[in-house]
Amino acid sequence: MKELIQAIQTALRNAAELSYITDANIFITPDENLLPIGAGYPAIGLKDGLINFLIEEGADWESNYAVDIIIYQLLKTGDISVTGQTSPKVYGVLEIADDIHSVLFDNRFSISGMEVALPSGEGSAEWMESSDISIVKKRITYQYKKLEVNP
Repeated sequence: MKELIQAIQTALRNAAELSYITDANIFITPDENLLPIGAGYPAIGLKDGLINFLIEEGADWESNYAVDIIIYQLLKTGDISVTGQTSPKVYGVLEIADDIHSVLFDNRFSISGMEVALPSGEGSAEWMESSDISIVKKRITYQYKKLEVNP
């Protein structure tokens, strides 16, 4: 999981599609409701998810990893935080989600044995409060399947 989540973070930080989000605002978090002190917006949090193993006796086995990608945007008037705004430009969580998909969809990060890298679901936009500010967040879950070889 460590190699995978760090590869996701690096890919998102290096993506031209997400150049409007600073590197410091693309972080790994132990809880989706915990943002780093001084976080700016928009931001992306990466949260390790479940790891499942499929083991067949005497055969190679598969590791199945889930990674949650959480988008954070300040709550703004109307629907701007969700849909975005053209002028002045404000990225909504739906636009940011599209940009994340353009980076992560079928991206196996050249990790040996990685066979599948696809989204498995997207949550709805939700309100949360953090440090006396209102935030809109949206969760995307990606599934990764890696073939492990018995030594």
